Amino acid sequence: MDLFGFSTLAGHFSPGWGAAAGIAGGLAFLAVVYMGLGSGMTRMNFLHILGTMMVPRASRKAAYAVGSMVHLMLSAGFGLVHASILQAIGISSVAQAAGWDLLLGAVHGMVILVAMPVLLVSMHPLVREGLLERPGVALTGFGGLTPWVR
Repeated sequence: MDLFGFSTLAGHFSPGWGAAAGIAGGLAFLAVVYMGLGSGMTRMNFLHILGTMMVPRASRKAAYAVGSMVHLMLSAGFGLVHASILQAIGISSVAQAAGWDLLLGAVHGMVILVAMPVLLVSMHPLVREGLLERPGVALTGFGGLTPWVR
């Protein structure tokens, strides 16, 4: 079955599809994070943390709006990076793309688990002022299971 109008991916790089795939991945990430928050597995309110990093004194709604926009823009950007990597290494089938992108996603997740606590401690105004809890190593400051639902 030729789902997207071509039987192979070779030579069919599309920035639009890359960005769309990144946004889809970002939304899936948010679903997992907020299921973890709702079930008590984590205290990390990702969109609020991201929003207050940009606009620390904004209302809760404004912080969520800013956090959502920043997250979706970053998701689209990461989708473009992932698609570019797949194109650069010559992936030619959807199955290969899925396998390689699972690997890229796992590496991406591990890098974020190391980078995000450093960024929050060094750059987030509310963490620096002690008004937002410190993230801890691999975000475990938001609960021991946070790395698994992040």
